[in-house]
Amino acid sequence: MAYTLSTLCARLGLAEPALGPGTLIRHLSFDSRRIVDAPATLFFALSGQRDGHDYLDEAHLAGIRNFVVKKGHPRPELAESTILEHEDPLGALQSIAAYHRDHLTFPVLGITGSNGKTVVKEWLFHLLSEKYTVGRSPKSYNSQIGLPLSVWQLNPDLDLALIEAGISTKNEMSRLAVIARPQLGLFTGIGAAHDEGFADLREKIREKLKLFEGAEMLVYPFDQEVLRDEILQWAQGQSVHLLGWSKRGEGDLNIHTEESTNGTYIDVGDLRLEIPFKDAASIDNACSCLSFLIARNEDLNPFMEAFKTLPEIEMRLQLMNGHNNSRILNDAYSADLSSLEIALQFLKKQAGNRNRSVILSSLQEEGRDSETTWNTLRQLLNAYAVNKIYLVGKAYFEKRPDFGIPAVYYESTRQMLAQIDPHTFRDEMVLVKGRRDFAFEKIVRVLEAQVHETVLEIDLNALERNFLYFKNQVKAGTKIMPMVKAQGYGSGSLEIARQLQTAGADYLGVAYTDEGIELRRNGISLPIMVMNARRDSLAECVDYALEPVVYDFDFLHFLKDTLDRNGLPSASIHLEFDTGMHRLGFQQNELEPLLAELAADGRFKVASVFSHLAAADEKEHDAYTLKQIETFGVIRESFLKQSVQTPLFHILNTAGILRFSSFAFDMVRLGIGLYGIEASADMPGILHPVASLKAKISQIRALDAGETVGYSRKGQVQEKSRVAVISIGYADGFRRSLSNGRGAVWINGKLAPTLGNVCMDMVMVDVSAISCKEGDAVEIFGLNLPIEELARRAETIPYEIITGISSRVNRVYFRE
Repeated sequence: MAYTLSTLCARLGLAEPALGPGTLIRHLSFDSRRIVDAPATLFFALSGQRDGHDYLDEAHLAGIRNFVVKKGHPRPELAESTILEHEDPLGALQSIAAYHRDHLTFPVLGITGSNGKTVVKEWLFHLLSEKYTVGRSPKSYNSQIGLPLSVWQLNPDLDLALIEAGISTKNEMSRLAVIARPQLGLFTGIGAAHDEGFADLREKIREKLKLFEGAEMLVYPFDQEVLRDEILQWAQGQSVHLLGWSKRGEGDLNIHTEESTNGTYIDVGDLRLEIPFKDAASIDNACSCLSFLIARNEDLNPFMEAFKTLPEIEMRLQLMNGHNNSRILNDAYSADLSSLEIALQFLKKQAGNRNRSVILSSLQEEGRDSETTWNTLRQLLNAYAVNKIYLVGKAYFEKRPDFGIPAVYYESTRQMLAQIDPHTFRDEMVLVKGRRDFAFEKIVRVLEAQVHETVLEIDLNALERNFLYFKNQVKAGTKIMPMVKAQGYGSGSLEIARQLQTAGADYLGVAYTDEGIELRRNGISLPIMVMNARRDSLAECVDYALEPVVYDFDFLHFLKDTLDRNGLPSASIHLEFDTGMHRLGFQQNELEPLLAELAADGRFKVASVFSHLAAADEKEHDAYTLKQIETFGVIRESFLKQSVQTPLFHILNTAGILRFSSFAFDMVRLGIGLYGIEASADMPGILHPVASLKAKISQIRALDAGETVGYSRKGQVQEKSRVAVISIGYADGFRRSLSNGRGAVWINGKLAPTLGNVCMDMVMVDVSAISCKEGDAVEIFGLNLPIEELARRAETIPYEIITGISSRVNRVYFRE
């Protein structure tokens, strides 16, 4: 949905702009690094940890021409731009989001609480999406900025929206409630998180309840007594239906839980469902979801299977390997008694026969009454049979409280890091639980065992910049279909798809049906074209709203039979024509009978018509490329004359976008260039490398002249040399053809050539002229050693290198 700039000015009480009052605004932004569609974006200069006014030039350079700034604040000259001065840019952002909310007619579920908001939201999305078109807040967008952006991105044609709201101090929820205005409410529970922003727990509950002023329904955990008392008192002045769920048999809805082989059974009346989790937090979150469905009077039977497949949401609690057969339970981002008990429950379940140790920072409750807090902590440690505790914080260090078990005290995280030996933990389960300000992630890094030192680092900033670069190469309105086949060219299709969906892609392309299903199961809603759908997967393809490519009559007939056999009413398809690639595709002279057959059947929506360019990256074949484009243009004209359907037409790949952008038609397919790999020699150095493959030096040894290295003694040194053993081999994707000096790696600013044959798990390189030591980082390809150079040495193409990176190589995603 879009609004004219003039309309938004009226909403803010500002005069109509002189420049571009009819400009349609589709996007609101406050981050100059994350601009998707600059001409249709309104940029807000917000003041926080960073002052948005300092980034106005950068936003302008990115193409933004419409700005909301603080009245009277110094700012640069922004040529050909509309500058809207407002007393409160954040308030302006919230007001515009509230205006959009005025135009939404579907019900909104507001979700708040101290813990579990994001998980409950994501699980409800998982459960309800099978039946309804559901919108939701991205990730944990629940703040004064995140919530209005969440509301703004809601489409008016949804059946239901799930909006998460979080606060850290008084008077914040009132502003969010005006924007969200939920008719339905869900309170996940109350704990000590952000206690410092409120006088007491009851005040915090009352503040959170402001989200539900005017709501018709509120679901909450009845067994939390203080929360229940405050909700019952609040409801006396509200016309609201309350549903309090209880595991004690005392609520409006009584739930019984029982551990099962694969997780937990949840019983309500005569109905039993199962979830694939056993920890207390997940059980409570599932009970909240179930209670909401019951409050909505949903028939639960269709949701039974979906409960069994509730996904593991990537949250703060992580289980990882430590040294000496120890396991590390990472919860290094919060520390309050409520979440500590949940973590201790999980610790107890996971520990088995291992001893249990806890590394704990100062608790959030300590500021009010440390003695009471420590007494409760003592009870928890005893109840969950913790064997030893490591306490980090000034009060612990100075007062040395006794918790009835062996304890070690540190004044700060820095002191613990300086003194602790990670190898002292042996056959233990170690919970690391700390407030964010203690930076316990540094402790986790020390304790975690490094299973494989080779990693593929994926720069999501670079991916987005490349996407926007190609988007700007074609005329406005041209749709972009990034290809995420072959695990996103080796970079991880799901993570890449999520990033592209956020960045503004219009379509996604995959090779096989199972790749598309994986994306759908993980919340990717963009249209997805399947290039090579297997015939036995076509029913699933249609079930998951995937769109197969049809390239000959035989395949079309099989698809028709599939619809008949499975009672499927229709399917969206893409038609491929062969204009010179001579791989797959209908011939030009088959267009007329093809259109006649499609029209007679009536069940197929032609989403797009496309062809492949055979040599768009090579100048010597430009005449051939132009002939292909000409042929495709004729096919397009004939199609539109003979058919009532108006599909998208596309022929350009990455090289085609760079070299033949005037022939973009309706859409372009973006492949290898998205990942920062040059598809044409015409434009070197423009793209940003997305993937960097890195390893470590495992060992360095000295060899005398004449000695040999590796299998079959293929590598012989001619003089006294230093040889480094690197933690990567052909099983990781470092090709054996790079043996004996044909390959090289980058170490501390210099190239180190390979010595001997590449082994399965390692490779040896000559570091005689390089200052380095064991443990130093090694770049296999990246910023210093481009993947194109590695491919040249291996006598192959970058496509083969990047897609050949083994699944055992850990993918690490980062964003500045």
